[in-house]
Order: sequence, then structure tokens, then C-alpha cells
Amino acid sequence: MKRNIAFAALLLSPLLTQAAEPLRIATDATYPPFELVDASGKVAGFEVDFAYAVCKAMATPCEVVNQPWDGLIPGLQAKKYDAIMSSMNITDERRKVVDFSKVYYLMQNRFVGRKGVQLSADLKGKVIAVQTGTPQDRYVTQSFKAATIKRYVNAQDPMLELTSGRADLTFGNTVQLQKGFLDTANGKPFAFTGPVFDGRKDKVLGEGVAVALRKSDGTLKERFNKAIDQVKSSGEYAALLKKHHLDGLLED
Repeated sequence: MKRNIAFAALLLSPLLTQAAEPLRIATDATYPPFELVDASGKVAGFEVDFAYAVCKAMATPCEVVNQPWDGLIPGLQAKKYDAIMSSMNITDERRKVVDFSKVYYLMQNRFVGRKGVQLSADLKGKVIAVQTGTPQDRYVTQSFKAATIKRYVNAQDPMLELTSGRADLTFGNTVQLQKGFLDTANGKPFAFTGPVFDGRKDKVLGEGVAVALRKSDGTLKERFNKAIDQVKSSGEYAALLKKHHLDGLLED
């Protein structure tokens, strides 16, 4: 009898080990306050905290790993991790290769330039620095053909180009630009300029930020959707917004 029990345990042990493996979630930690590497070298930020809260709601251990932006989707497809939570907007182009959970926040976008600079409607002759492969990159490329577009993998590099004088403007998420640049010492000579743009009016800018998943992972998608609802309805989402000073973030 004991031998039978031991044999059954041996058969089950690989399944137990598999169940205990953490869900791996990738993010590009160059986008404060949503994701960043803190002073201790750990990945941190609003979306990282939200990822762990969602995993807790799913009763699943998880690990958030840092991955350069341009490698996020290829890494997901190669099964290096199970999901992406990195302020990734839903776009038709991305839908061709990945699936998305429900939206958990909407991104608003604006230009940032040096204070007092007057801009023409077509931005002719201006240099715009953006993060490559983003809806913001696609939008300025399509809409401002008279401007020069400079592209960077790291989300912080466009701001560095502004401060160095090698770019006239950057275009991106208003919250990230405010918290990660304008509120810093380097950002004091700069300000928002022009109107607010978002995916409700300009679809190329994305339909909202969601978890990106492999198309074959429909069950995991449903688990994420239920967990996102649970974290929001419990009040934990609102608490995380307050913790990271994102009270004005558009949720839908």
C-alpha cells in the first residue's frame, strides 16, 4: 500500500512542480512611473505592482522580468515569458501577432518642447524624438511628414535628445512625460504644447493599454480578464493609482 502511494506521488510530482512555476510577465522598465528599475536594482512602478496584484487575484505566483521594448513581442512568441504588461496599447498591427486582455487604462498623448517655442501645424523642419515601434512613432510618422523623426529603443532617450538640443519635440504618454521628465530638474525648461491626442479619436494611437498574450493562450486571457476586474472592484487598483500619484489616469 505504501509503495502504491509513493508511486502515485512520483507520478504526480512533475505536475505539482509545473503548477508551482511562476507566471513570467515581461516589461520594459524604462517608462516611469509605470515601470522602472529602482535604486536597489529591482523592477518597480505602477504596472509592476498591478501585475503582482493581478497574479495574486489569479492565485498564481508570478515574476516580472525586464526586457527591451523592441524584444517584447518576439520574446513572447518565443515563449520566453507568458505575458507582457508594459503600457502596450492595442493596435490593429499588434493584433495580427498577439492577443490582448481587456483594457486597464487609456493613454493620452501630447508633444513636449522647449517653453515658449511656437509650432507650425505641419511641424516642418522640426526634429521629433520618439520611442521606436510605438503607436506614437506611427502617429507622428503618418501625420507630420515635413518633420524629421528620430527613433530610440529606450523610452528615456527621446527626453535626453530634447535636453541635449538634438531634438525639438518628443511625443508620448502625458502621464509618463509629466512624471518621468517635466517634474524633474532636466524637464524644467520644457512644457506640453499642442492638443491632447488619444486612440478614441486617432485609432492609430491605440485602443487602450492591456496585457499582451500569445494567440493560443485563450484560457490565460480569460484568467487575466477576471483578475483585472477583481483588482479594480476590490479598490486595490485605485490604491495603486494613489500610491504612484496617478489619480488622474483614464481607466476607460
